[in-house]
Amino acid sequence: MAATPDWCQRGGLELWIGLNLGVALAYLGLGWAVGRFFAAYGLFPAPIWLPAGLAGVAAMLGGPRLLPGVFLGSFLVNAGVFGSAPPLAAMISAGNALGPWAGAVLTRRFRPHTGLFTRFRGVVAFLAGVVLLHAALSAAGGTLSLWLAGEAPAGALPGIWSRWLLCDAGGTFFFAPSLALWLGVERIPADAGHTRLAPLDATVWFGTAGLALLVFLSKLPPALPSAQLVFLLAVPLSWIALRISLRAAYTLLTLICVIASAGTVAGYGPFQNGGAGNPMQSVGLLIVLCAMNVLTLLALVSERREAEVALAEANLLLERRVSERTAELRRLAETDVLTGLANRRCFMAAAEAALQRGGRPFALIAFDLDHFKSINDTAGHAAGDTVLRLAAERCTAQLRQRDLFGRIGGEEFAIALPVTGRAEARRLAEQLRLALASITLPPAAPRPRVSGSFGLAMAEEGEDGLEGLLRRADLALYAAKHAGRDQVCEAV
Repeated sequence: MAATPDWCQRGGLELWIGLNLGVALAYLGLGWAVGRFFAAYGLFPAPIWLPAGLAGVAAMLGGPRLLPGVFLGSFLVNAGVFGSAPPLAAMISAGNALGPWAGAVLTRRFRPHTGLFTRFRGVVAFLAGVVLLHAALSAAGGTLSLWLAGEAPAGALPGIWSRWLLCDAGGTFFFAPSLALWLGVERIPADAGHTRLAPLDATVWFGTAGLALLVFLSKLPPALPSAQLVFLLAVPLSWIALRISLRAAYTLLTLICVIASAGTVAGYGPFQNGGAGNPMQSVGLLIVLCAMNVLTLLALVSERREAEVALAEANLLLERRVSERTAELRRLAETDVLTGLANRRCFMAAAEAALQRGGRPFALIAFDLDHFKSINDTAGHAAGDTVLRLAAERCTAQLRQRDLFGRIGGEEFAIALPVTGRAEARRLAEQLRLALASITLPPAAPRPRVSGSFGLAMAEEGEDGLEGLLRRADLALYAAKHAGRDQVCEAV
């Protein structure tokens, strides 16, 4: 079941006594009302036993903690209102306390973790436990008590039991779900209906209540087939359950039940115009039909809503993962895995775009690491990879945010410098050369430090592509190598 409300868990003996006395007095008041107004319409002890709904909610709310209140209230009703002997009243009351507790246990066992009234499985668990098992055990306890006390012959027991079951089940349907919702025994998810009351919804709610007042507090002509038409009240109740909330729908249903019961007892309404054999039994049938319709319809629709929300969330998650994976694949396709720099294709595309945007003057530096093959041959490829990563890191630290840096070959790198003049580009190339020289090589390497040969080329007027500029920078790089390496040469 849903967690017991905080207000029921707090407090000690005083709160426990107060809650049980409240349950007992409420049970007594409802039992007196049934005996005063409903008992004249037959069945046993009446067509609708209202205290059964209170007992069911008490069992859902407090479990065995509130059963003493149910027992005491039932004992006072049977001994004081119906005049049963104290032993017989005690036996009947034991069944009236055991039934709702067992029903609540069964409902708790088979219901879903959340959504007692918003999932079909929860509705079935509520009907099987709080309604049917509760009524069956209470009826069995009462019937057995009558037989043991000699108040009923054995042959009449099946009939007594079935009538008792019907009146307890009808009383549970009367207001147990509404009371459970208002007391917080069952919390409805925020998306189970709308929280804001639109004008149309309010009109339907109050219009349905007004229609029930008009129908059940009027003397209707005998020829009018209103006893059948009144069951169409299930339609606006379904509207309210789907458009507003289950609480709003069942609150209205409880109000309709009160109006229908009061009007029928007073001799008004469609069930008193000769169209119904037992007017209060017809009221009970109206209650059961509308309650079943509202509960099952909202449960099925809520499950569909939740499935749609879950599907939408799954689609969003899938889209996000696909987007993240696509971005990762794009990054891998554009990035040199070893150094984290742009690879040749990505660098060429970005530098070409920068050149075409007209960020002049435009400089391009091409450099490679001197004697890199000998580093791999003597210190190993792992040491060579480390040198490449360090070269990328040291050079990146010298560059500006707008500069483009990429690895375009094994140990060859290129840097595009938009809006950079010759002198500034030359100064930056020297800084890069010194940054490389700060990298210490392993002892097994042929020389203690890294050096690099740099070629610098400036974009010329009319130069419309990066390939030609890179070719001139490469020629300058080769000139630096031929001149003794570890230096910067400019393209002529």
